[in-house]
Amino acid sequence: MDTETIKKIIQESNITRSEIEKKPIIAIYLFGSYAKGKEKAKSDIDLAFVFDERFYKEDPFRALQEAELLGSEIGKMMHKAVDVVILNGASLSFAYYTVRNGICLYEIGTVNRILYEVTLDNKYQDFMPFIKELRDIKRRILIGRD
Repeated sequence: MDTETIKKIIQESNITRSEIEKKPIIAIYLFGSYAKGKEKAKSDIDLAFVFDERFYKEDPFRALQEAELLGSEIGKMMHKAVDVVILNGASLSFAYYTVRNGICLYEIGTVNRILYEVTLDNKYQDFMPFIKELRDIKRRILIGRD
């Protein structure tokens, strides 16, 4: 099952689409082996959800429940296991690389998605020197232990 098929299933499914539109979801990204076109027969589908920030901060557990429910529904339609991640609570590096290398399957509106992506990119660029320094320190510590 290729990326376009997954996108088409989500877009054409009235049940899933109507369920998604009821939720405060900004975007859903496909990442991992399916996004890279390197999936195998037993590969699961990795989906990353971006929720409205106010909704997420108010009740992150509810956001996780919503993502899990939608992931389960999508998995049933595709006959595949689905893993979900919420980018609002993910590390900056993980969120950045997921958005940069993933495929947007759903967006509530292009403006909202682009605003999220630009904000994420700005944060990543601002923190990149610190992230790099921490990685260098970690590398030096690990090398020093050998």
